[in-house]
Amino acid sequence: MKNYHLYSTLCLAFALASCSTSKPTVMATGANQFEERFKQGKAAYTKEDYLSAQTIFDEVRLQAPTSEFAAEAAFLEGMSRYYSGTYISAAVDFRAVRRNFPTSPFADRSQFMVAESYYALSPRPELDQTYTQYAINEYQSFLRDCPNAGKALADSAEMRITELRNKQALKLLLSAELYIKLVDRKSAVQYFSRIVDGYYDTPSAVEAELRIAEVQYSRKKNKEAQDALEAFDTKFLSNSTQAQRQRALKLRQVLSEK
Repeated sequence: MKNYHLYSTLCLAFALASCSTSKPTVMATGANQFEERFKQGKAAYTKEDYLSAQTIFDEVRLQAPTSEFAAEAAFLEGMSRYYSGTYISAAVDFRAVRRNFPTSPFADRSQFMVAESYYALSPRPELDQTYTQYAINEYQSFLRDCPNAGKALADSAEMRITELRNKQALKLLLSAELYIKLVDRKSAVQYFSRIVDGYYDTPSAVEAELRIAEVQYSRKKNKEAQDALEAFDTKFLSNSTQAQRQRALKLRQVLSEK
């Protein structure tokens, strides 16, 4: 019995000594814990597991808002929502980056991505263009407020604005032609005029000025038709197509015979 107790005591002492000399397990705590979570979020983002990335970045942003990686986490949370197709939520996230981290490297890019989120929501020309205007406003804010964002982003913003303005002008053009079908030529002329006045730098303006001349002639308003043709020659002839020039020439010949 004594030998048994002696043996047990020696085994216990050996076990305690082994534990005391083994390397302790290091647990991630505090800032290290959130840095590790941030890395996990980036790994999920890289794998295009955007739902998991959103969850992790949201956790990091809320629980470590003053950490060195908080701004990037907030930006990547927005990007995760953007790539998931939840564009309105993405725009909210990107706005928050600009508001909460205005001096971070992600602030300017976030403003651009607010605009990109609304751009993704911009529908076909025949539909309501509210989001189109939102996108234009945000691109213009980017160009105004982020002069140091870089030429590539600035060029992209300007191209987007041109594209969206063309869409808005086309929306008006389609509306004007609809009024023609409804035999409301006066309203049609008003819509054509809105294009000429507000979207003079778009292809739709070229067509709109010519359509004013044609519609005014159909309304027996020859003087107004002639004025529109002169405006077409002065403002839009160089940007018109061969077909449009032929239509203008034909109408001019008809009016000269009156």
